[in-house]
Amino acid sequence: MCDAAYRAGLLLETAGLQEEVVKLLPPLTVTDGQLERGLAVLDEAVAAVAGVRDLAI
Repeated sequence: MCDAAYRAGLLLETAGLQEEVVKLLPPLTVTDGQLERGLAVLDEAVAAVAGVRDLAI
């Protein structure tokens, strides 16, 4: 999922023994538009990995 998000321009951090936790670390100065775009990319990445739909890049 992190790889799919990265290919679409979103950098995520993983944690946990098996990297099963995804951290979201937006800056405090994030705009509403940037946040909406980041969440949309995250949604697409999750869906792509889950096999729901292809990631549009």
